[in-house]
Amino acid sequence: MTEHMPIQDPEDFSPEDLMRLAEVLFSPLSGVNELERACMTLAHLPTAEAQDLLKRFTASSRAAEVSWLECAVEEGQQVLMEPTNDLEEREFLTLKVIQELTDESYELEAKRDQQRVSIEKGEIRLGALQALAAAGKYDPIAVLGYSGGIDCERNDMDELTEEIALKEAMIEHLRASITTPRYRDVDPEFMRHVHWDA
Repeated sequence: MTEHMPIQDPEDFSPEDLMRLAEVLFSPLSGVNELERACMTLAHLPTAEAQDLLKRFTASSRAAEVSWLECAVEEGQQVLMEPTNDLEEREFLTLKVIQELTDESYELEAKRDQQRVSIEKGEIRLGALQALAAAGKYDPIAVLGYSGGIDCERNDMDELTEEIALKEAMIEHLRASITTPRYRDVDPEFMRHVHWDA
């Protein structure tokens, strides 16, 4: 495997340098060492163009010759996303908050879906109890108590819907507050693997 390298300075790479790397990647004459060196360089070059080129190479018939290519793509994305100033640090942390709020919203939606099914099952049972009460085979007062339980479940479901709406509004607000172009369309899934030690 090619020796690991530090993060590259984008100012040291011209469009011509990227074209040369692309030629290496897509030439049938390039050796495995050349492919690996080009991939390692691109993975450590924090520009969207470098990462796009690396991703394009993953669809190449020669991609399998670089056994660690998938790791290089992931590392390249991480390098591209790395904050370089205080504003980016804050917005990177904002992306983490968006990811957490998104996860919380999904959990609440799952809970609300379970609540909805529980209510529907309760309504089916209530219908049976009402029919039995009408036939004199069940206490009508007990039917009212059962109906009240379903109403409580509906209130719980409404509260879940409000919580979901609040989290979604927060996500929308936070997304709109991001000014760093490369952070604007980040998939929350990307941030799931980003952790802070502090």
